[in-house]
Amino acid sequence: MLDLDLSGLTVVVGATTGYQAVTATVAALANASRVVALTRISSRHPNLAAIADATLAFAKHAKVSERIEVTNRIDSRRWQDVDLVTYCLQVGPISRSLIELLPSHAVVSLMAEPWELRPDVVDFDACDEAGIKVAAPNLSHPAIDLLPEFARLCCILLDEAGVDQRTARIAIVCDTPCAPPLEHRLRESGARVGVFSHPVLLTDDAWDVIVVAMRPSDKPPMDINSLGRIARNSRQALLVQFSGGIDRSAASYFGLRVWPPKRPTRGQLALPLDVLGPGPLVRRLTGGLKAGEAAYRGAELGGNSVGFLVKAGFPTAGRERA
Repeated sequence: MLDLDLSGLTVVVGATTGYQAVTATVAALANASRVVALTRISSRHPNLAAIADATLAFAKHAKVSERIEVTNRIDSRRWQDVDLVTYCLQVGPISRSLIELLPSHAVVSLMAEPWELRPDVVDFDACDEAGIKVAAPNLSHPAIDLLPEFARLCCILLDEAGVDQRTARIAIVCDTPCAPPLEHRLRESGARVGVFSHPVLLTDDAWDVIVVAMRPSDKPPMDINSLGRIARNSRQALLVQFSGGIDRSAASYFGLRVWPPKRPTRGQLALPLDVLGPGPLVRRLTGGLKAGEAAYRGAELGGNSVGFLVKAGFPTAGRERA
């Protein structure tokens, strides 16, 4: 168990719909003194009232709604009262201008491991200058344990693409910790599997499926050169974009098939985690809040603990102790 305890803290989270709307309630149930749930209008969530209703529905059921405020803006002076800020789409990039509004004891929680996120989501230099810690959850911690869930999610994506995992020759192009659990799950299904940490290392075998499970980057690692090699050796292969980028224009030029048909949003998985039900997502949210709490209270982080501190230079930055 994570034993999340946010007693006395003011926490900023995102307000949204679906299972993720439970974030504010999780913080309030952990005794946060005040929870501010920020909304943001988007094509996926165009209705502020629906977002507020979804966020507060969980809170009312848990009888903690009196400590949750749903708003689309926080006045600049009120940021001085914030102890823990969670990175999410609703809060947006943790920029220098936002960091300068926070007190020096505040903590930013990434709510994900750094390799999952775009490089520009947090201004780490500004955090260092302000003395603000940035924490990330350890997805391999037994109480969070999300890497096998990512593998399960990827296999669902393969099923949706019509891949028979029992007989397929599958190449996994992956530079994240997801590679071992994904390889294990596919081998258990009967697939013949090869794992490569970068497209340039992909062998010239006649693959049936090439799974792209890379970290977000400014330029797609599966670029025109890599796709040209694939077209020469495995033109019949189906490219499955689980995470990371594929140059889809180049893929189309070479006549290569790509699944899913719609390009995933940069920095997001092809399928949302809530496809697996509420459990994995709630563990992620609770783990992210716990990592932030531990950093705030000066607990030891790193190693096999619930989280770690992140400095400038991620996703290659090492984990640090608090």
